[in-house]
Order: sequence, then structure tokens, then C-alpha cells
Amino acid sequence: MKTILRFEFDFQFFYPEYNGPRNIIMENPLHIPQTGDPVNFKIKDYFEDKKVIRKFEDLEDGNVFYAQRLQTTYGQETIEVIVVIYEEKIFKEIFPQYIRDSLF
Repeated sequence: MKTILRFEFDFQFFYPEYNGPRNIIMENPLHIPQTGDPVNFKIKDYFEDKKVIRKFEDLEDGNVFYAQRLQTTYGQETIEVIVVIYEEKIFKEIFPQYIRDSLF
């Protein structure tokens, strides 16, 4: 059985003329984030376009991204999990029950 994890982004760091992939897909990941988990990406590992990388890095500066586990689809050979990534302020508005106080 194979597990596919697909990250989709609620925020846009793609420019209008960009024609490449707009999500991150992982096969058999070691960890699947749950709703409320803070997440981040080494974006250069997933995208090559310099404009996309720069925009993501600008958004990343001083920001936390949070996961929402949206859907899991089960098939005989494959499980696909879709996780939506939100900027912190948007996530707090939509899902205030998942925000934890800082440990620091």
C-alpha cells in the first residue's frame, strides 16, 4: 500500500504566468501533519522557479504556517491525504480552537 501526501496552499506565492506545479506531493511520508500543526518547507527542494521561491521566502519571514488535514481518500492500493497550508493569521481566524499558547 502506498500513501500520498498532497500539500495545497491557501495563500498564493505563484505569479499569474507561472505554469509549474502548485502543490507539494510526497510519497510514503514519515509524518502526516494534523490540523493545527505548524509546518514549513525547504521550498527549494520542491520548486525551481526563482520568483516562486522568493515569494515563499518573503511570506515565510516572520510568519508561521499551519496545517489543516482536509481529506483522506482510501483506495485498495493507495491512501491519499490532502493537507491545506494556511498563513498564521488566516488559520487563527478560521480555526481558533487549534491555536496553542506558546511553550516559551
